[in-house]
Order: sequence, then C-alpha cells, then structure tokens
Amino acid sequence: MKRNARGFTLMELMVVIVIVAILAAVAVPLYINYVKDAQRTEAKGAIGAIITGEQTYFQRAVADGQSAPTFTATVALLHVDLTDVSQNWTFTVTNASATGFTVTANGIPNRPTDGLVVQCIFARGVDPKWSEQ
Repeated sequence: MKRNARGFTLMELMVVIVIVAILAAVAVPLYINYVKDAQRTEAKGAIGAIITGEQTYFQRAVADGQSAPTFTATVALLHVDLTDVSQNWTFTVTNASATGFTVTANGIPNRPTDGLVVQCIFARGVDPKWSEQ
C-alpha cells in the first residue's frame, strides 16, 4: 500500500523557523540603526536651514549698519520653515554672539526621535562642528 504524503515534516518546519529567526535577529538591529540615521539626517537638514537663516540674519544686520551685528538666539526671527520636522524635533539656538552660535536639535519624548540629540557649533570662518547622540 502506497501512501502519498504531502506537506512538510515537523523537522523541516523547525529548520525554516530557526533560519527566519536568525535572519530577523540580524535584520532588526540594522533596520533600527537605519531609521535612527534617517532621523538624524532630518535634524541635520533642519539645522542647516537654521544656519542659513542665521547667516542671512547676520548679513541683514551688517547691511542695516548695526555697529555690532550678532547672530540671534530666537529661531522665530530667522523665518525658517520647520513645520515638517517640528513634529519630531525641538530646536534651540544658544551662545549666539558676533562670532558664532550653537544649534541643538532634541528629539521629542514619546516620538520616534525620543532620546536623540544632534548639535552643531557654528563659528564664522571655521567649519561647523557636528555631534550626535
């Protein structure tokens, strides 16, 4: 009597499950790192827009004939559109002076960017210094 067996044995199914679990164990951490890198890149783009706004603000102060033009610590004065990134990031400008400033992007709690920090120290005539956590 011949038996036509169809389907997979338990051993074959277990081998497939183990292979899928190994692939998932490798892929998930890589995916999470890619997502965090993308979020940091989003913050860097917004910081770049703030830097451009700061430079424009400074140049307007020079053109207006201010005796001691400085950068500003008030992001609203820069007229930079941050609506797309403001859902995940808050931006602050500190140490604003005539020679430079620091821009910090902090991830908003309970959002995908929670705990992430991207910072740029800008000084006139020097390359910006970036740091990220």
